[in-house]
Amino acid sequence: GGSGASDALAAAVESRTPAGVLPAALNGGRTDSTTTTRVSTPSGLPKPSFAINISPKLSPLVDLLHETQTVMISLRGPHGTDIIGGVLGCLSKHNCQIIDFSLSRLHHDVTFGVLVHLHNGDVDLFSDLAETAQKWDGTLTFDVQNARLKASVLSGQSQYKLDEAPYAQRVKYIATVLNERGLGPEFLSAWLKWLLKKKISVEQMRRLDKHSELMCVEFRLSVPDTLSLEEMKAELFTLSTGFQTDVALQPDNVFRRQKRLVVFDMDSTLIQQEVIDEIARATGIEKEVSAITESAMRGEIDFKESLRRRVALLKDTPIGALEEVKQQLVFTEGAHYLCRALKNAGFKLAVISGGFIPLAKYVKNELGLDYAFANQLQVSPDGKRLTGETVGPIVDAVRKSELLEVIAQAEGIAIDQVVAVGDGANDLLMLGKASLGVAFNAKPK
Repeated sequence: GGSGASDALAAAVESRTPAGVLPAALNGGRTDSTTTTRVSTPSGLPKPSFAINISPKLSPLVDLLHETQTVMISLRGPHGTDIIGGVLGCLSKHNCQIIDFSLSRLHHDVTFGVLVHLHNGDVDLFSDLAETAQKWDGTLTFDVQNARLKASVLSGQSQYKLDEAPYAQRVKYIATVLNERGLGPEFLSAWLKWLLKKKISVEQMRRLDKHSELMCVEFRLSVPDTLSLEEMKAELFTLSTGFQTDVALQPDNVFRRQKRLVVFDMDSTLIQQEVIDEIARATGIEKEVSAITESAMRGEIDFKESLRRRVALLKDTPIGALEEVKQQLVFTEGAHYLCRALKNAGFKLAVISGGFIPLAKYVKNELGLDYAFANQLQVSPDGKRLTGETVGPIVDAVRKSELLEVIAQAEGIAIDQVVAVGDGANDLLMLGKASLGVAFNAKPK
């Protein structure tokens, strides 16, 4: 029973642990949920601790001396590789079967966890692990479960079967949360409360940024398959808006990990300006054009109509103004590095802009992109001035979405492997078409 199990562990640890260990908590067959022994040096300086976890509810099923045990072992401390080696050395010595493991690091602190089968009640393993913990200034915990728990465990007066546990009928998702001003405990608490409300389990957390303040975390989630992705996105939109924190939710499948095409908007995305405003500035009509541009980006007027009005204001503008603007373009911080990294990773890259072809081609060449689509300005017969009109199809929201699909088809890339990045109302259909849409410094709508 549980009393004999604790006595056996206590005897093993007490007989094998070096001088200075105080096994005071391991006595009398106690089956507290956590029993801890603090290790101290003769001088009284704090040393590592280890804990034995045996649930009182499971004590009728535990018999360390006669059965194969499932044991969860965790060792935490500042000596990462030594800790891993020490635990594995103990497991090798006692011929344990490794079922699973995990490794996490928080600054210099490393936690190595391993799930094993321990055969024939070899309780000497625990005292060897205690010595290893002391040697490497670590904190050791282990949780002993009876092998029969594979079938069921006692939970109060009821029988709780593992096939009823929250692992069947689940779908895996990846949620990425981001706030460039820092992820505070208020949002993270609200986020976890939402997960709990939806009975969503967190399987893994991984920090993605390297700033001094926490800004971006990736969560691997186990989600009940009864939950609708669209409904979850709608609720998360409300949550993220309330905390001004981005939350991207994607199915965790091969397509998420194998993106192959990224399509960018140009103005206020790859570059910091709106090119038509820069052309207007060069000709002295900046205020009139900017007002129409802002209204269009907010979705207040139709893009085609806004473009027609703005281009009409550019009538008789010298063609040389485009060259002046080209020299004044400021690329968004990190744009060159991002595009170079994506190209090195084998991505195809495109810019699809509601701006104009001469400037889109310049951006394409500067960043090493594969495709550039934009509106074509009509030029006077002598080639010296703009006529105030465009030539060919207008690159509006619908056209952007169509071009994204055309590029994907031309490259033999599934839509599930496409990422789109933009900032305005004109980009919404394109962002919705791609498997991952990134609203970069998005305009209000």
